[in-house]
Amino acid sequence: MGEDTLHLLNEQTSEQYRTYMQQTSAVIKQWLDDNNVYSGGTPPQLQTATAININAKGRDIETILADIQAKFLPSCVSTAHRHCLAHLHPPTLLIGQIAEMIIAATNQSMDSWNQSPAATYIEKELVEWLCQRWQFDTGLAVQTNAQTDVQTDSSLTYQSGGVFTSGGTQSNLMGLLLARNKFYAAKGVDVQKEGLVGQPRGTILCSDQAHFSIEKNAALLGLGVQCVEKVDTDSNGAMLTSHLQQKIEEIGASNVMAVIATAGTTDLGAIDPLADIANICRTAQIWLHVDAAWGGALLLSQRYRHLIDGIAEADSITLDFHKHFFLPISCGAFLLRDQQDFESIRHHSEYLNSSDDEKDNIPNLVTYSLQTTRRFDALKLWMALDLLGTDDYGALIDTCLDTARQAAELIEDYTDFVLVHQPIISSVLFYFKPQNTALSDKQLSQLNRQIAQDLLIHNIANVATTQLGQQLCLKFTILNPNTQVSDINTILKQVAIAGFNRLKISEGQHYDAT
Repeated sequence: MGEDTLHLLNEQTSEQYRTYMQQTSAVIKQWLDDNNVYSGGTPPQLQTATAININAKGRDIETILADIQAKFLPSCVSTAHRHCLAHLHPPTLLIGQIAEMIIAATNQSMDSWNQSPAATYIEKELVEWLCQRWQFDTGLAVQTNAQTDVQTDSSLTYQSGGVFTSGGTQSNLMGLLLARNKFYAAKGVDVQKEGLVGQPRGTILCSDQAHFSIEKNAALLGLGVQCVEKVDTDSNGAMLTSHLQQKIEEIGASNVMAVIATAGTTDLGAIDPLADIANICRTAQIWLHVDAAWGGALLLSQRYRHLIDGIAEADSITLDFHKHFFLPISCGAFLLRDQQDFESIRHHSEYLNSSDDEKDNIPNLVTYSLQTTRRFDALKLWMALDLLGTDDYGALIDTCLDTARQAAELIEDYTDFVLVHQPIISSVLFYFKPQNTALSDKQLSQLNRQIAQDLLIHNIANVATTQLGQQLCLKFTILNPNTQVSDINTILKQVAIAGFNRLKISEGQHYDAT
């Protein structure tokens, strides 16, 4: 066997694989033990330090790992750190790391059964379990007569389904794609074959707090960003059903392609009134997609599950397991009330999902996915559920929500902070506003932005900034069950120190942030 082939993973390199994994895990262990939020410096410093060189001759593993340890890992944000609170970017479960090793080593591709035999059935069973957990599994199709508002049970039953995805944006794209296809099919048009040229434009309705991927995906689907119309929200960031109803009446129900409700907006964590929206959509026979990329984790909650009541009435749902399920990126799912709706995107390729396979009841998941080659990410969720069970999993999720509420109470006790809103899920929006200082809104926004930058660059905390209305806010997104109220208090004190010292800089005084 040539020297080059010794780099491939197989029975002849299995011992070498174990050695390399041990060396790599030792490097990662040291990085975790160092327990830094981030020590990569400023963006210009980091760009210089991470320059790469590709040469004709390669280097040995030990040298490469030494560079990873010295240059790459210290310049990573550590989501494992209790002060890493900027985004929907959690620490990962150990079992998720183990699953990633198995996924990488086996390298199954989820497009066809003969590339992922066991993995195919595991994903199918896990999708079925998710659908059952959502009470989304099997039932009678309910139809509403638009003239009489009378609901009748169809003689046809539906069977729910779904597929794992790369995350929320792709799942939202799936929801809009199937809604688009069904919308035009009702008008006698097969847009998958005929395209959109010359067709009347449908309207997508979502709240003014909905994820940006709704507009992005509308553009990708050839519908245009302008087909997305925003529905007003209340003071909690939740969709106003009165305005939704008004919009539908103005546009005409037959011209509305889909309503997108959100269970957990990125900033406030707002949850739209799902049951009420579902009733409106069912009556008007409009597709309802729920973006539950974040709030879907409440499915396992023992104390906050009620916040997403009504979600089972959706036609499709987005879930992200690399957010509040604490799994490594990427891991998401798209659930569909009636899997017959997948038929509109069915495309046969004889080498992947032949008609003969279907006759023999051999499942090829490429039929349901936008991706062809796809990782076995479902393994991460299955192993995590198997290890924790739903009770302990739910307890981890609930802990984050509890900490967010305690953090809000703490912020209210500080005279130099303004709490913008009480937590809904586990994000906390606030800003530093020192008493007895006359700062314009622009100066206040600039100050808070500089505070967030200082905290990260000086390895204190990773805190996000976001714009809510006219106010730039600091944001804690608490997705680490290990983050304690004492950690929050430490960060708040550092926010105040950084803020006051930034004010001193603006007055010409020297400040050493370290």
